[in-house]
Amino acid sequence: MLYGVTGATGLLGNNLVRSLLDQGHQVRVGLRPSSPREPLEGLDVEIVTGQLDDPAFAAELLRDVDGLFHVAAMIWLGKTRQEESHRVNVTGSEVLARQCLESGIRMVHVSSVDALAAGTRTRPADEESLDPPKGRSAYVVSKRLAERQLLKMHEQSGLDVVIVNPGLMLGPWDWKPSTGRMILAVTSHAVPMSPGGIISVCDVRNVAAGAIAAMQQGRAGQRYILAGVNMRYLELWRRIARLVGRRGPLARMRRFLATILSIGGDVKTSVTGREGNVNSAGLALGQSLNSYSSDKAQRELGYEVGDVDTALKDAWHWLLEHGYATLDETSGD
Repeated sequence: MLYGVTGATGLLGNNLVRSLLDQGHQVRVGLRPSSPREPLEGLDVEIVTGQLDDPAFAAELLRDVDGLFHVAAMIWLGKTRQEESHRVNVTGSEVLARQCLESGIRMVHVSSVDALAAGTRTRPADEESLDPPKGRSAYVVSKRLAERQLLKMHEQSGLDVVIVNPGLMLGPWDWKPSTGRMILAVTSHAVPMSPGGIISVCDVRNVAAGAIAAMQQGRAGQRYILAGVNMRYLELWRRIARLVGRRGPLARMRRFLATILSIGGDVKTSVTGREGNVNSAGLALGQSLNSYSSDKAQRELGYEVGDVDTALKDAWHWLLEHGYATLDETSGD
């Protein structure tokens, strides 16, 4: 089988490409002209360059393919950059979906649990948990709208689309890095406190397998949560610290402090015109109880929830092997 893949240089996309090749499939990847080529070195893939919202690019990427894995996305957790996020995450997805519809092929659209509502400590959210939205960050707004538009195309035009919603993914081949930045932040210096919320942690290799299963046996027009172990950020960050012999955070951030930081970050944005990583939308996500159930994916796709410590260990070793960190920098205090 020949599959098209967008976002092939990212954490999930790169693991997905490698899994497809290991299974004997052919892969054509769609990259922006500015995307790095290093993540694809040594891989037998065909490369097509262009922009997601360009119909000509979509037509070339999907020529004679058997299915599309649409993984690429713009991730900005602040309130600014709404227009750019919409162009990439919504318009780009719609252009690709129209080409899939014209070609009569299945589209597996990789969304996020952040497109869903948050759960609670005792009642994890599922695929039907849509409201209330998780704030007004550009990422949340655009990913929710992209899902809505694709499901509308399914209902009205018969688009063969399956949506998967991963949790927080950890693992190897994190070239940019993505969640590897969190690992590096915790391991490179003492972190006094963690975000106050809950996160659903999963192994990126299990998510890649779940996406392939969605292509092969998922039901069209359905969402499948590909999440993992629901835990406090505090627990996750302490596990990361233990992995490298560091002292972990002492406590989780309380709501009053998150509120103060949110106000300060937003005031700075209004004064400078540039939104930093400390902003109200991003902090709200970190304080949310992002607890999710993967029961539907386990039942229908055979999805497996991986071991958090294995994913962390493999992610860390990969970062070390590829020069993102050194053991000297992360020796315990």
